[in-house]
Amino acid sequence: MKTTKSSLPATLLAIALTLFCACEKMSFDNKDQDKVNNDNANLILRVVDDATVPETRAGEAKHWSRLNFAVYQNGKKVKGVNQTEDDTDYGQAAMTLEEGTYQVLVLAHSGSANPTMTTPEKIQFTNAIGFTDTFYHYGNITVTSEPQTHNITLNRVTAMLRFIINDEMPDNVRSMKFYYTGGSGALNAYNGRGCVDSKQTVNIYVDPTTTEKPYTFDLYTIPHETTAKLNLTVTAYDETQTTIIERTFKGVEVQTNKITEFSGDFFTGSASPDDGNGTDDEEPTANSHDTFLISANTAWEGTITKTY
Repeated sequence: MKTTKSSLPATLLAIALTLFCACEKMSFDNKDQDKVNNDNANLILRVVDDATVPETRAGEAKHWSRLNFAVYQNGKKVKGVNQTEDDTDYGQAAMTLEEGTYQVLVLAHSGSANPTMTTPEKIQFTNAIGFTDTFYHYGNITVTSEPQTHNITLNRVTAMLRFIINDEMPDNVRSMKFYYTGGSGALNAYNGRGCVDSKQTVNIYVDPTTTEKPYTFDLYTIPHETTAKLNLTVTAYDETQTTIIERTFKGVEVQTNKITEFSGDFFTGSASPDDGNGTDDEEPTANSHDTFLISANTAWEGTITKTY
C-alpha cells in the first residue's frame, strides 16, 4: 500500500505495508534454496527491470523490493530462491537442475515476508505481514546441456483500490481500518487469478494535524476474474480505538492492472453505499548455463474514477 505525496507521510507507508492481512493461515517458504552464482548451476533466472537497478534503491519509485523464484516439476516444487533488494545478487537466481521439462514461477512484490509457494495452484501470502502490488510469470522451460536465452515478462496480477477522502479529517482520528471482501490474498499461478475468498484488513495509523487533504489510501487485491466487486467497510478510530465513524460501500468495481479511484466526503458525506455507477477514465555466463532475461509490464492500464 502507498499514499500520495499530498496525503500520509512516508513513515506511514512502511506501517501500512506491514499491516495487510487475510483470513487464512499461512506459513513461510524458505526451503530448497541454491546459492546464487553456483559454479555448477545450469539454470540462471535474471530479472531485467529498472526497479532492480541501484539508482532506484536510493528512494526513487520501485515496483517491488522482494523476488521469489520457484521451479516445479509435475506439480512439485524442486528448487526455490528468495531475495530482497538488500541482497548482493538481487535480481539473479542460479539453480542446478537435471535435464528435463520444468515450470518456472517468478514473483515480484514488496511484502515483508515470502509467500508459501509449495504448489503453483495456491501462492499464499502470510496474513500477519502484508500484501502489495504483485507481478508474476509462470511457464514451461526445458533444461538441457546447451545454453539457452528466454525473454520472460512479468505481468501485474493485482488491482488497486485508491480510497480518497476529500473533506477535513477530525483532529482526534488516529487510525483508519479498511476491511474488504470480494478479492483474494492468494494467487493461482496457472491462470494468474485469485484463488481464495479472502477477508482483507488494512490498518493505517494517521495524524490529521500533520497531513493535508485529500487523504489517500491504496489497497491491493487479486481479483478472481478480470473484474471484481469489493464490499468495503471503512472505520475511523481515536487513540483509544473508539469508533468515530464507520461507513460501508458495496459493489466497488476493481479490475486487474487498473486503479479504481474512489473519492468523496467521508466524514461529512452521505452514508449511502456506492451504487456501482461512475465514470471510466481509461486512459551469461558459462556455456553450461541457461539464462532467462525477465522484464516486466509495470504501467497501469487505466484508471476507473468513482465517487461515494
